[in-house]
Amino acid sequence: MTGGIPLALHPPDPAVRLRRSRLTDAESLRQACWPERPFGSIYQLLSRAQQYYGLNRGAGFVLLAADEQPIGFGQFTVWPTCAEISDLVVAEAYRGKGLGTALIQHIVQEAGRGGVTTLEIGAVLDNVRALALYHRLGFTDSHTVHLQEGIETIQYLRLEIRS
Repeated sequence: MTGGIPLALHPPDPAVRLRRSRLTDAESLRQACWPERPFGSIYQLLSRAQQYYGLNRGAGFVLLAADEQPIGFGQFTVWPTCAEISDLVVAEAYRGKGLGTALIQHIVQEAGRGGVTTLEIGAVLDNVRALALYHRLGFTDSHTVHLQEGIETIQYLRLEIRS
């Protein structure tokens, strides 16, 4: 937090290039961020983000490198009680440079413009790097969910963006 305001509520660094995701980003995102995932699953993810945007229920965004190639992705989806940030990824070569922070800040701003008052984000419990980022941005622990018969535990965190 800076001056009592969670870092997630600050404007993103204007030097970080972001835009709404497009279906044509699927292959670039697969190569840069998700090489182990099939193209079809990434295409479906982007398609769903576009569908939610059309319904005023969310949006997907890509981080862009200097050459305009997608190097990261994140989205938010509006649910009945809050909105959820999901599918955050920054290409490994670009991590640790503030891009994840800027992406989350951008998503928080866009969700707030759409009337969202509470955001939720989750990470696998052993993903300490992601959890540290979310805490640093001002998200607070909310609840855990056990997936796959106790194999994986997800820690959910919340952020009030407007009361």
